[in-house]
This record gives sequence, structure tokens and C-alpha cells, in this order.
Amino acid sequence: MVSVDQIRQRLEVIDLRRQHLEWKSGQPERLARHEVWRHAYLAYPYLIGTPDDRVAERFRSIFLNVMEIGPDGRLCPVPMAETDEYMQVFTHMREEYGSRADGMPPADVIGSARKPIFKYFEHGTPIGVTMFEGYKAPTTPIVVKYGKRQFLEPMLQTGDLRLANAGLYNDAGFLDAVRDDETSRTFFIPTYKERLDGKSGINFQGRLIEFGDDDIVLPLVFADYYLFSLCGHIHYRMPTDFGADAAIVIRDPVIFKQRLISTFLARFPDWIPMEGKVTYYDPYRDYSKFKVPEMAKHFGYAYQKEVRIAFRPRNKILTNLEPLFMSIGSMTDYAELISI
Repeated sequence: MVSVDQIRQRLEVIDLRRQHLEWKSGQPERLARHEVWRHAYLAYPYLIGTPDDRVAERFRSIFLNVMEIGPDGRLCPVPMAETDEYMQVFTHMREEYGSRADGMPPADVIGSARKPIFKYFEHGTPIGVTMFEGYKAPTTPIVVKYGKRQFLEPMLQTGDLRLANAGLYNDAGFLDAVRDDETSRTFFIPTYKERLDGKSGINFQGRLIEFGDDDIVLPLVFADYYLFSLCGHIHYRMPTDFGADAAIVIRDPVIFKQRLISTFLARFPDWIPMEGKVTYYDPYRDYSKFKVPEMAKHFGYAYQKEVRIAFRPRNKILTNLEPLFMSIGSMTDYAELISI
């Protein structure tokens, strides 16, 4: 937790930096882009009262999104045009750490952020690079399913696939890149101004929300549903993330989605299908970025560029959902298997 005294100490540092940038903005030279981002945070330091562990997790999430593995197997920064939002938030993180005790992210936080990146290279060339070596990807839109060859081969040949319920993804046995609470979305509302005024809670719609020495934590919880996850591109990180040794490249995503949705609705006509790109939201800044929670995820997973097909029940389900097995017919005329 963060005390009021800590907030005041940090705010003194932040105010000095803000005043300097505001002075500089009045000079003939314009502020550089990163200085504009710095000022935006210094004017509203939304993380100033956030606990260290949550700030560290946020740092790790952003770090995962600004680095990529190229087809040559080398680590490289993601082009700025693709990561402008995350570079802004990364700049905010630097300013926040600059106001804390050491003035920079602690060594263990940096080590934790780098650890998933090093994992791609722990056996030499990343498996994703080896898998797609020499493969010429279609120039038209595709979607890719990563997994084990023993499951993907029958999926390609006969269309046999497993449709998981969202609650299953919260299994502690899954890899970090796969495990997520897919039936809740959590938001955080900064309270440093209220704490400086001596408040420890606020009234919201007639109910007292106590926050003490923390920000407000608002979980959005919703019913279980079914989903099928794919990626919108070939990504050399994904095989490592998913423990995969194969991938199905689907050259006609429209046909695949139509067949999966129609097969599901033939068995469960009262369910609502959804499909498309996942919306990635920042839990501290994007309070209204999405309207369909089943099609949204924390921005720490944004580098995966997920495309999903999901099904929501129209009516309340009285029993626990279990994975479904279904067949959508052979995919060999519009997809191909790539494997080690």
C-alpha cells in the first residue's frame, strides 16, 4: 500500500519536473514528442498512489509489447507506428519510477520483465523462427492456430477441434501467455487526490466504496462462455508462448469462421456468436474502450494480436460449462499445417 506521506513526497518530485517542462514549452523550441507524453503524465500522475507490485506488473506488460522477434530470429523493437500507445505508457512508467525511491525500476522488476523475452532464446533460435523458416506466407488475410501437431493434424484433415469454455483458461497449470481470467475484466481508478484530502472511501451510486491506501479496484465479472482463439498473423513468439510445435495457417478466415459458427449454432441455436479482433484495454486508462467483454483482454497480451470466435448464452446457464468437441469438416482446401 502507499501512504499519504509517500504520495506527497512523490508529488514534490513530479511537480518540479512538470514545471520545468511547462517552462520549456514557452521557449522557442517546441517540446519533443516524448516530452509531451512526459508532461501528460506529470499533469495527471495516475500511478502515484499505486502499490509497487501493481506498478511492476504494469511495467512487465508494457515491456512485452514493445519488443518483437523478426524472421531472422533477432530481437528488435516493434515499429513506433504499431506501438505509439505503449511507448506513451512506457514513458509514463519512467516518470512514475523517477518519483519513487530509486528513481528507476528496481533490478528485480527489470529482470522479471526481461525473463519472458529470454525464454524465446533458451534453446538457441526461437522455435517459431525454425518452424516458419522458408515458408512464404499468403499476402491475403490469414488467421493462425498454434498448438501441438497431434491435435492440429486431425483438425486440418477432418475439422475435429476442441472448443474451450472461458473459465478453463484460469487454470494455474497453463503457461503464463495462455493463463488468464477470461470471465472478468478488472479496472483501477486512481484515488491519490482523495487520499491527499484525507478521504478513505467514496460514495458511488448510493454505496460506500472504501479504498484505504490503494486505488479503487473494480472487477467486471460476467458469465462463462465458449471461445476459440487464433492469431491474426504469423508471429515468431507464439509457438514458445503456447508450447506449440505446429501451426495451421488458415488462408480463408471467412470460410473457417462460417463453418465453426454454423456447426456450433446447429447444436446450440440459443447462443450468440461473436467474432473478430480482440480489443486490448489499459485497466488504468480505458474505462470505456470496449462494450463486449468477451472480446476484450488486458493490454499485457496485446502483442499476441488475437482473433477469436466466441459464443455467449442468451439465457443463464445453470450448470458448469465443459469443453466441447465438434467437427467442421476438412480444412485442407483452405488451410495448411506447418510444423517442426
